[in-house]
Amino acid sequence: MGWKAVRDHYRIDHDVQVTSAGICIGSPYIHDIIVISVDRGEIVRRWGEPHSGKLGRYLEEMDADPVKLAELVAADDVFERSIPVYTYEGGDIIEKQCEALGYPNVTHDGCMQYENTFSSDPDLVLTWAIASAQAGVKWMRDALIETEKMRAEQSHRLAQREEDLRRLTERDRRPSA
Repeated sequence: MGWKAVRDHYRIDHDVQVTSAGICIGSPYIHDIIVISVDRGEIVRRWGEPHSGKLGRYLEEMDADPVKLAELVAADDVFERSIPVYTYEGGDIIEKQCEALGYPNVTHDGCMQYENTFSSDPDLVLTWAIASAQAGVKWMRDALIETEKMRAEQSHRLAQREEDLRRLTERDRRPSA
């Protein structure tokens, strides 16, 4: 995938990262001002068009040669350095590679290295992963307790409605006086 090729070719000074939406160009506050489809190599989203300044320049250059944009997206990125960096996903500690450590740098596969999820120290990442898993367990236990309370309340309300219906249908069957 050519996220770096796109960044370098268009001289992009904004943050560039890869998400499930595609290659995202943005800022720390809006990461997806411009999104480029990885499958098609075309621009799929532009927040708040028209853009001026550098964002406008990127779009003008991309629009001027969509074939070149698609070629860059399909290109294999070449990196000067491969520094190990660690993160976690669920119960896995994952080693990735990057050219430079820390935010707002990205890994070779385009993941933004947020300061609380990426580190060169795998033991620190393990500590974060355990804390995150513990918080997730607590959150789900609390959610289940709330769900059980809601279920009990809804079961009680259903029983009330069924009793109302039973009484009304019995009343309907009584002979008129």
